[in-house]
Amino acid sequence: MRFAALAALASLAVFPVLAGETALDWRSQATPHDLDRLERYEDAVTKGMMESRVAGEEHGTYNELVSVMEEETVAADPEELKGQWNCRTIKAGGPFAGFVVYGRFRCEIVEKNGRLFFEKLSGSQRQSGYLYPRDEKSWVLLAAPNEGHSGPIRAYSGPEGGVTDPQLIDEPAVVSLLKDGRARIVFPWPELESTFNVLEMTRR
Repeated sequence: MRFAALAALASLAVFPVLAGETALDWRSQATPHDLDRLERYEDAVTKGMMESRVAGEEHGTYNELVSVMEEETVAADPEELKGQWNCRTIKAGGPFAGFVVYGRFRCEIVEKNGRLFFEKLSGSQRQSGYLYPRDEKSWVLLAAPNEGHSGPIRAYSGPEGGVTDPQLIDEPAVVSLLKDGRARIVFPWPELESTFNVLEMTRR
């Protein structure tokens, strides 16, 4: 019993180091628009799955979306998140064909300034941003698109917001590790094209 308690304390000690000295809460850092999108995360997933089902089944790829969205999640261990990943975007729902699966590109999650930092390194629609603990099995990613999609990285707007260009507006997401070794990053209610986007990640 004593050993279990010590182990639990040791695992909790990891989070403040990687979340910054003040263990910033994502709610205090997110724009009001992103707070709203993240609060309606489950609604986006439910709606997007329903909308994409017909289009996905017609193309024979709907099961790929089901695979990443319904796989069991595991503890949000920062050490398991860090490293190099292959990643592909699946756009679910919305007016843009209803369901689209893109090719695989490169992503990484590294420790930067004592916190976890995500970056999509290749392909179009690149983005980057810091991760914040959400609960025992997920993190919140507050990301911003790169300049010109594949140019220099941009800082997230922060609680004041201010960016309204649909091509540049911030991109909040929920990050989870999956039991089968993959990870996923789900972007609810993106400004363009879909009801939600999911970035499926597999180890390089």
